[in-house]
Amino acid sequence: MRTLLRQGDTMIAVESDSALVDYDDILAATKVEPDNCFGETPWENCDDFKHTCTTNFDYNALHMRGYCYCDFLHTHAVIQLSKDEDWGLYEWHRKHGATRQVAQEAVAAEHRRTLDQLVDWYSNGWQWFGVQCDFEVLGENFYDSIWGIDDEDYAKQEVVPEIADAVADQLEKAGFTVNNRPIREPYPNRASKKTRLQHNLNFQNWSD
Repeated sequence: MRTLLRQGDTMIAVESDSALVDYDDILAATKVEPDNCFGETPWENCDDFKHTCTTNFDYNALHMRGYCYCDFLHTHAVIQLSKDEDWGLYEWHRKHGATRQVAQEAVAAEHRRTLDQLVDWYSNGWQWFGVQCDFEVLGENFYDSIWGIDDEDYAKQEVVPEIADAVADQLEKAGFTVNNRPIREPYPNRASKKTRLQHNLNFQNWSD
């Protein structure tokens, strides 16, 4: 609503709006966008993807799990992980009662998943994404964003509500009331693969 007030020879326009903001409106304003400015490869940007890429190898290696045709290098390649890398999984499982065999199987399964992810990146390329929210109330913008995300599903499921919550925090700090805001558990820090893995370790199927 816009109200006009006269003060002497001056007219003052005053705008007013509801102090209540619905959380779903903030969520609707939070978008996943392609991030075309982020130039790093996923394995440079993310922890725990240390590996070697060999392009000069015996072609008997064509049947290795790490073999791929690397489109951006225009050549065949074999990706290999360090056998010493276990991301702390072995020790974690042993401390939580797993046998040596189960702990070793957990590490081996994560090696396979990590190797398959690297092969997919080398073979098919990758895409970075960003999540941003630009929410306007009474001509003032409340904004937050995160860029350089390598997983669109993760961006939609985890980062979108995280950014919406950050903008809701800004609105509440400015004096608004955010209705229907869900209560959430703290988000895990995605910068550490070791931390992310520990959330669901006991629910993994290690047989794949």
